[in-house]
Amino acid sequence: MKIYRDFPFQVANQPRAIALGFFDGVHLGHQRLIKEMIAISQVRDLIPTVFTFGDHPHSNFNNYLKFSGLIQKSESRLARIAELNVQEMILAPMIDQVKMISADDFYHKYLLKGFGMEALIVGKDARFGYRGQGNVELLEQWTKQTGIDLLVVGDVKFGDHKISSTLIRELIEQGDIKQANQCLGYNYRIQGEVVHGKKLGRTLGFPTLNIIFDADLVKPRFGVYVSHVIFQNQTLPAITSIGTNPTVSNDYQIKVETYIYDKNIDLYNEEVMVVLLDFVRDEMIFKSVDAMKKRIMYDLDLVESIHAQGIF
Repeated sequence: MKIYRDFPFQVANQPRAIALGFFDGVHLGHQRLIKEMIAISQVRDLIPTVFTFGDHPHSNFNNYLKFSGLIQKSESRLARIAELNVQEMILAPMIDQVKMISADDFYHKYLLKGFGMEALIVGKDARFGYRGQGNVELLEQWTKQTGIDLLVVGDVKFGDHKISSTLIRELIEQGDIKQANQCLGYNYRIQGEVVHGKKLGRTLGFPTLNIIFDADLVKPRFGVYVSHVIFQNQTLPAITSIGTNPTVSNDYQIKVETYIYDKNIDLYNEEVMVVLLDFVRDEMIFKSVDAMKKRIMYDLDLVESIHAQGIF
């Protein structure tokens, strides 16, 4: 997938079908929208293109404190979009010059004249331009005036709820990881480099791999999870603890600590992916390290039995 990252946009004017959105999580709703764009591109011999942003718009405005965080890092989002057979991406930086572009200029100057748009694919709640002043009603008016095909893709539902990035963030925060995974269409994962920890797990008999949690991501409910570790095309059954580990630490740094069953491999400084499958219990404060170890041994047996059932 070719990515245009610079502003002013250095994009050749070629006939394109453009899907517009941020696509945080690239969930089932996003996947449907992008697949519709791909289908239109194939029928009309257009370049299938996604227009998106490097940072989430809400993380750059005054409502930052209301924004709970991203579902995935930028590189993970781009990789998942590329897997959907998108040929080109226009990745706009969230700088003042971009944020100040009016809805009218964004459509007429950039999408239409700059990028060669011949078809536009958006969701029902699409907003664009300065402070999100552009909407589907304007797009219907402008595409009709300029002879552009507009497809407004309907919602994808999970039960009675519309699948959205906001819903998925809420599910992750609540620890309802199974439902979050169903809405995503794949299993939620945390990716990072394995770093050295306090080696308390090794002392207790179950060495863990430790990942520093990215502060830009939505915070999963603190506690214990059934998990997998993906490393070099291997999928390894594991158990993961996410939280601040208050029994033995008071630094409030969020830790992602994972024990891999039946494997003793050195992954320090390696990039791994921890996949969360189900929530087991909340983080607890124990009266002693011995009490903590006793509960961890119980959790290890419980999660191992879940893996043995082959549910995931």
